[in-house]
Amino acid sequence: MADHFVPGTCNTICDVTGFKVKRSECLVRWDGYVVIPEAWHPRQPQDFPPQIIPQTVIPDARPKPADDVPTVSFDVI
Repeated sequence: MADHFVPGTCNTICDVTGFKVKRSECLVRWDGYVVIPEAWHPRQPQDFPPQIIPQTVIPDARPKPADDVPTVSFDVI
């Protein structure tokens, strides 16, 4: 019940439930609403999209052919 005197606090209305409570009993949600503890919930993980990490350039895995190695050729019949 919020109709009693508490030094240093005031009455307020919960933004979600509409209950009249002391401001010192309320919490501020991530969206800025002042709510009672029963109406407070954390922000959903889906609100934060995954970070796209750019891939680094991978060097070519095949070695370049040396100039002194003979190439093999085949005749097409």
